[in-house]
Amino acid sequence: MSNTINLYPLSNFTFSTKEAQPEEDPSVSARLQRLQNNYEDFGMRRTVEGILVVHDHGHPHILMLQIANAFFKLPGDYLKPGEDETEGLKARLDERLAPLAGSSQHLGQDGDWEIGDCLAQWWRPNFETFMVSDRSE
Repeated sequence: MSNTINLYPLSNFTFSTKEAQPEEDPSVSARLQRLQNNYEDFGMRRTVEGILVVHDHGHPHILMLQIANAFFKLPGDYLKPGEDETEGLKARLDERLAPLAGSSQHLGQDGDWEIGDCLAQWWRPNFETFMVSDRSE
């Protein structure tokens, strides 16, 4: 990879709280059972997540979403069956990170995200809690 990545200062961004999103499942085992049921109904589910890199005081930082008091995740979500990965990621970033339409901070077009290279693909074998990497080259 020889692409240059522009890092923007953390101060360029505004942070706020969006409405709480209820958990889909009451427990990890319930989530894994739902994954298995969905696989039987719809086939393999694909998820996309974005890595947003900024800098603060000369150090790079990865922005993550705080879901609960001690749980953080990369922004993204499930793709619809047949949905393109890049367009799906842009749509999920708009849903999760873009200011609400009509707000004073809403600038640019929806989906106006710069998507770079795929860093890795992860697989969840047998509906387990762990995932394995199939690093993209």
